[in-house]
Amino acid sequence: MSIRQVPRSTLPPALWILAVGAFAIGTDAYVIAGVLPDLAPGLHVRASTAGQLVTVFAAVYAVLAPVSASLTGTLSRRTVLVGALATFTAGNALTATAHSYHLVLIGRIVAAAGAATFTPQASATASALVPPELRARALAVVIGGLTSATALGVPLGTLVSGVLGWRATLWAVAGLGAAALAGTAAWLPDLPAPTGHPFAERLSGLRDRAVLVVLTVSLLTVTAEQLVYTYIGPALTGATAGHAGPLAGLLLVFGVGAVAGNAIAGIATDRFGSRTTLLLAVGGMTTDLALLPWWSHAMPSATAAMFLWGLTGWMYVVPQQHRLLALSRQGGQLAVALNSSVLYLGIAVGGLLGGAVLTLASPPWLAAPALLLGTLAVATATVGYPRTEAEA
Repeated sequence: MSIRQVPRSTLPPALWILAVGAFAIGTDAYVIAGVLPDLAPGLHVRASTAGQLVTVFAAVYAVLAPVSASLTGTLSRRTVLVGALATFTAGNALTATAHSYHLVLIGRIVAAAGAATFTPQASATASALVPPELRARALAVVIGGLTSATALGVPLGTLVSGVLGWRATLWAVAGLGAAALAGTAAWLPDLPAPTGHPFAERLSGLRDRAVLVVLTVSLLTVTAEQLVYTYIGPALTGATAGHAGPLAGLLLVFGVGAVAGNAIAGIATDRFGSRTTLLLAVGGMTTDLALLPWWSHAMPSATAAMFLWGLTGWMYVVPQQHRLLALSRQGGQLAVALNSSVLYLGIAVGGLLGGAVLTLASPPWLAAPALLLGTLAVATATVGYPRTEAEA
């Protein structure tokens, strides 16, 4: 079917298939944190060691996203997306069947390679599938798959792990990837390759001071958040008694807060500007994480804190992207993609740093580096961001 044959008031079926793929990848990126209490003893390793599966996945994603975009620039989008989903599915199948930590690690690397190739191409393809007046809606569908993964995929995956074991969760993710693969092959038109950008051009934002400040704030913020989130199972043992059901419930509360925060961020950024919205978001998240030793031992306080964390923790992405787009005359468009790599780098560093803390101390001590990094993010934005968008 030609794209021009699609009624201008409807969204093509291929778009929803891409959303399924985004949901699978979003779930896979974060679900290890939820299944960690089951996975670590299953592989006969400490929680701090198992948490490095998150670190490796995120690090591979951060490095390969711009590299893959450059290497596949001459291929059709359907070819790239099918190959990416096949790689992602194979990686999760290997993870689900592996009986040693090192094989599981290889499975995470393979899955991350597929995810790093799929996500940027899915957004670009969504825009190409519809006429210009529907592009925002098309992007919202695909991004909604990622957001839904936080709100629903991770809690459900955690619950499945508690009932059927962590391998069942990874098989479910592999099944979603296979469904998206079949749908993409069947429904996605064979779109031509987009206009490519050389690898060096994709990194051009690193030469601009204003862009570097934004990327630094992103790195500090996501590292502060992820060094706690990666080990959220051990951190909340006092409230959940180590049971998967209560942990899944708290992760669901976090996801609901994340959806609300993402929605509020757009309105707040338009009204108050990216600087004010960012400072409120990162400041609120940092305060919440700093109080981890006090709210992590009881369900009522943990429920309130997890909602506030999800709310503020997902509010900073929109103002960051808004700020980068304001720098478009200085390479901000490509810097938005670069920011995605920095976010995954922060996830990797957070997992590594959190694992080091757990090796030396108990989970409540995760609050200390989170407070330090969050404070540095607020200070960097306060000094480095203009007070009005007109000054950008």
